[in-house]
Amino acid sequence: MMNIGNHWWKKMWIAAAAFNFMIAVPLIFATAWTYDLAYGIARHSADAMALRLWRDFGIFVLLIGAGYYLVALDISKNRGLALLGVFAKLFDVVTLSYRYSIGIAESVVLIPAAIDGAFMLLFIVFLGKTKNTTHLA
Repeated sequence: MMNIGNHWWKKMWIAAAAFNFMIAVPLIFATAWTYDLAYGIARHSADAMALRLWRDFGIFVLLIGAGYYLVALDISKNRGLALLGVFAKLFDVVTLSYRYSIGIAESVVLIPAAIDGAFMLLFIVFLGKTKNTTHLA
């Protein structure tokens, strides 16, 4: 197991989990408000299904955050979750940036996209630096 930096990596995974939890809670419990914030009141429809899917997305964000916390518990294991995190963050960065670029999302979505992009890069560095010291779970 990699000893140099273990404490730092653990903190990084906890920060990633905390960020996901902070995003998930308002998505789940303030669904209409966060939907309006991300997509604009003028574009907000009364479509109940859109709000249900938005809340479901919040639950997905919460579950992925739980995965990051599991990585933090033992950074020598759960590399599969770390790799999944790379793809989850990439999906978010691409999707939110694209939706903003075509005018269907507000610029505020670029804030979590940028933070997710930074975490994605850190996850890639983590996987590279620990590839010979850990195993895929």
